[in-house]
Amino acid sequence: MRDHDVRELKDVMKDVQKILHGVDKTVAIHSKEFESIKTIKETVVTNRESTKSAHHRIDEVERDMRKGFEEIQAQQKEQFDDFKKLVEDSNASHDKNFEKMRTFGWKVFFLFAAPFAAGIVGFFWFVFNKGIGLK
Repeated sequence: MRDHDVRELKDVMKDVQKILHGVDKTVAIHSKEFESIKTIKETVVTNRESTKSAHHRIDEVERDMRKGFEEIQAQQKEQFDDFKKLVEDSNASHDKNFEKMRTFGWKVFFLFAAPFAAGIVGFFWFVFNKGIGLK
């Protein structure tokens, strides 16, 4: 009976070795999976930090762009106001020059037209009042 018990014990030990070998394989597979999960978790944490940093940088760039746009708008408004003032001053100057030219035109007209008109009136007065002397 001893032989028989020894054989059974050997068989049981072989079965236990097979089971332990299977457990070792399972533990090795799970260890790799846990390492993979750990790596994924670290990647997620790194990506989260990177994403936060990227969002922060995007916010900075957006603030800088808004500031730049506001500066450009202020410059354009200032340029528009300067141009508007220049146009208004130019229009006022043109109006003033037009009035001066109109006044000058009337003066020239009366300067030349008045003696011419007086000459024509004198000529007609001379002709119709005294005649042309052909009698």
